[in-house]
Amino acid sequence: MEINKMELHFIDISGGTIMKKKVTSLPLKEKIIINRSIEWFYDPEPCMIHRSAVMKRIYSEIFDYFEELLKQKITEWQWASVPDQLKQVLDINMEIQCVLLK
Repeated sequence: MEINKMELHFIDISGGTIMKKKVTSLPLKEKIIINRSIEWFYDPEPCMIHRSAVMKRIYSEIFDYFEELLKQKITEWQWASVPDQLKQVLDINMEIQCVLLK
C-alpha cells in the first residue's frame, strides 16, 4: 500500500467513527514539528522546506508502523497498543478506542 492511500479510522468506545484521515493528512502537534526541525536541521523557525521534510518523515514513521501490522494481516489495532512515540506526535484530543485500516 502507498503512504498517500492508507486511510486510518479512529473509533471511540461506542464504535462510532471519530475521524478518518489518510496518513499524510493526520494532524501533527506543532511543538513536535518545531522540536524535530531543531533536532534534524537546527532550525527553530522552520521554513516550508524544513517543515515539509519534518512532516514527511513523521508521516513515514507512522506509515511504516501500520504497514508492518498490515503485512501481518492486522487491520484493527487497540489504541492502547499503538506506541506512545507515535501517539504523542498526533494532535488528537479525543478518546480513541481503536484504529481501523480501510
